[in-house]
Amino acid sequence: MAAVALVRGVPASFAECVAATPPDPPLSQEVAAEQHARYVAALEQGGYDVVAVPADDDRPDSSFIEDTAVVIGARVLATRPGHPSRRDEVAPVAGALGGRYPVHRVRAPAMIDGGDFLKMGSSVFVGRSDRTNDEGVSAVAAIAEPQGLSVTSVPVGRVLHLKSGLSALDDSTLLWHPNACDRSVFDGFDIVEVPGVDPEAANVLRLADGRILVAEHHQETASLVAARGFGVVTVDVSEFARADGGLTCLSIRIR
Repeated sequence: MAAVALVRGVPASFAECVAATPPDPPLSQEVAAEQHARYVAALEQGGYDVVAVPADDDRPDSSFIEDTAVVIGARVLATRPGHPSRRDEVAPVAGALGGRYPVHRVRAPAMIDGGDFLKMGSSVFVGRSDRTNDEGVSAVAAIAEPQGLSVTSVPVGRVLHLKSGLSALDDSTLLWHPNACDRSVFDGFDIVEVPGVDPEAANVLRLADGRILVAEHHQETASLVAARGFGVVTVDVSEFARADGGLTCLSIRIR
């Protein structure tokens, strides 16, 4: 099966995104849309067949599609995002994935955002954050464990989501920022510590061809990744970063 990436266009209401600190100056939908187009091009050039879910101008955060579903082996879990304003984003994404995999749905009181889900080989890590609760972790385990995947709950540190401060370079190598979580959770993996004050510098995206997509404004990360022998591609997603989003937030990848 070809590697597929689902994306969702930038809504007209993008400036109203939920952000920990209101961006100043206000977010620009026009700038975000231009950056999103280049992001999609990078996915395509990296070997993904891109599927676009129609934009929803009534949902400011809907371009951060990763939070709405997670692919677990041969199953999809349609999430129940932790922020109530985002829950109506889920159904169109579940519909787009339903033609490919069986779709399971998270039920209240469980909450989970896709940004708290990380799969490395046969290991699944689920961030226990403000957006993902214990019931959400259990919902992942109910689908993952029957498929032979191990599931570990990870208390999240001073970041929004688990992947706001870490991401996988391959199935054994992890970029990690100290704000993300206790690194001992990942004993046995090769951990590359990302320095600096911005944990989002550890959020990168594996392209289908094995190269690593890095945010253009994180050049130190690009150098770290290249030093590990990975090909590096950079893209400007600075407008999404101002809305507390990273590279992985903008797509759902099926490899």
